[in-house]
Amino acid sequence: MVRNTLVLLAALSVTACMQSAPSHWQHKTIPSSQWGSDHNRCKRAADRYLGAKPAYQADQQISSYNEQMRVYNVKKEHGKLVSDCMRKAGYVPMK
Repeated sequence: MVRNTLVLLAALSVTACMQSAPSHWQHKTIPSSQWGSDHNRCKRAADRYLGAKPAYQADQQISSYNEQMRVYNVKKEHGKLVSDCMRKAGYVPMK
């Protein structure tokens, strides 16, 4: 019971500290109708990159806490890759 509570508190703390990647982007010269497709292209590129890394594959033998941390790290890395891709394409995050 105590272990489950600690795991839940750790997961909540990690979630609260996590900075979410911007979900909306804008570009000065590209038409707004293309922004969504460019964002999807960057998300697919991040999916392909992370899918090729064995460290990001699911492992059924690890504890629930370790699995939660692995998922957190994958989401964080995915958001960073998407943000980097969008910025390289000339986009800036919308507030």
